[in-house]
Amino acid sequence: MRIAYRPAAIQDIQRLCGYIGETLGNPRAADRLKAELLHSISSLKAYPEQGVPLASKYEWIDSAMRILIVQKQLVFYAVNGENIEIIRILDGRTDYLAKLFPDSRSST
Repeated sequence: MRIAYRPAAIQDIQRLCGYIGETLGNPRAADRLKAELLHSISSLKAYPEQGVPLASKYEWIDSAMRILIVQKQLVFYAVNGENIEIIRILDGRTDYLAKLFPDSRSST
């Protein structure tokens, strides 16, 4: 299996690690989180179905997207044949549905 990152997912990692490392002043914690994210995402090669289907949590979502939880971060990805596409990496404490589906109502 091959893992591909959407540009938004790469920006999510950069923004998250930048915030922890620079704004919070803890570059070691940023490095640890980045390493854990990349390791967990890499494990999808062996176990691509380990994440929970997003549609099983939200019935109104018609998507094959899955969620992998890494600390407080949610890795949103899709499995397409031999490819795993990392779509976004968002903090689970935010309104992540609004970021994933900006044109939809997350409250339905």
